[in-house]
Amino acid sequence: MTTVVLTQCAACNSPLREQINSRMASGGSDKGLSAWLKEMGPEFYISRMALGRHRHAHLRTEVEQARAEAATVLRKQQRTLKTPLTDLALLVRDAVADDLSKTDGTLKPTVAEGLRAQEILDRRAERSADRDLMLQIAQVMSGAAFPVIEGEYREEPELIAATSS
Repeated sequence: MTTVVLTQCAACNSPLREQINSRMASGGSDKGLSAWLKEMGPEFYISRMALGRHRHAHLRTEVEQARAEAATVLRKQQRTLKTPLTDLALLVRDAVADDLSKTDGTLKPTVAEGLRAQEILDRRAERSADRDLMLQIAQVMSGAAFPVIEGEYREEPELIAATSS
């Protein structure tokens, strides 16, 4: 009767699997365990990287596995920024402002990136104001429009009567 190997884990497939697991459970390091296996003979050698993968994948309790999965989900959620804003500069500026107001001390977008984003927004506003001014000058010079003069408007009946006669 042949047995089917269900895992590619070198430690699980080793004839010394029970000794490996007990040494790991007693707090043995992967490097020391790898050296011990090498002393046992070349056919028993398992690299310390393979031992670390075995410890990580097969010897953790269900609580540790659930905690690791929850931490992975949390990291993915933290990387995902959900916002109605489509302007990246506004998004980074607001994210930095929010992070600065928190006291936990973690900043995903750095302050330098926030300042650069604000600088981009300032340059956009300057260019927009320059464009508006150039359009107004072009309209005045072409005679297509009259300049808009800001101020208050009021009618003076005496002036209207004097100019109409």
